[in-house]
Amino acid sequence: NGEGGEDGGWIMIPAENLVSSCENTGTRIAAVVDRAGDVGGLARALELGIDALCVDAADALENEELWDALIDAKEERRAAADTAGADDETNGSDGPVIVQGTCKRVVPAGGKGAVLADRVCIDMVRTLEPTEGCWIGSSAKVTALVLSEAARSSFVPSRPFRVNAGPVHSYVVMGDGASTKYLSELVAGDEVLVYDAASGRERPVAVGRLKVEVRPCVQVEMVATQTGEGGAGRGQ
Repeated sequence: NGEGGEDGGWIMIPAENLVSSCENTGTRIAAVVDRAGDVGGLARALELGIDALCVDAADALENEELWDALIDAKEERRAAADTAGADDETNGSDGPVIVQGTCKRVVPAGGKGAVLADRVCIDMVRTLEPTEGCWIGSSAKVTALVLSEAARSSFVPSRPFRVNAGPVHSYVVMGDGASTKYLSELVAGDEVLVYDAASGRERPVAVGRLKVEVRPCVQVEMVATQTGEGGAGRGQ
């Protein structure tokens, strides 16, 4: 509820944790709110929002600011639902969408071409094909398929169990295909989702260890070059 002092106490952090844990599970979340200042944050938690805001009818009628905030949140949610419905109709799917695209190196204005970062390699307990990899990204909503190190080259030996996933801040899609974790949160025994770009098949694979080393990294951005089709995986 909205109690907890001037800043609303620990309202948003538990709300965001619940939204993250319940996404794609069918679980519905409701919260009691009595302050107008809490409505927007709860309605937009993790860009998804909780499912219902509950108020004491008498309090809401006496508190015009709270009532206005609730109406605004409802209209915003309705508009978002209309937009999502139009997107689903266009894509032919209400699940994650995979599209082809290109990646390019991006050097921040006034910044260095590369920065030192704690780079994470995910070493798994199963062997991956050269066309298999994990979904990794700086956003939990848009990820890219990072292929395994199964391919051979004249510079490094094949490591078919490894995905060079990038800096610790990145997200990885977990084995259930719905939830994500930061790379910094992964531990041995966690299952991550492995997707085969050639066949479209996916499977959960357990993590054996995380290899974290300081390495130079560059920023890249993804640009979609093809309209997506509904699929079991995700990415851009």
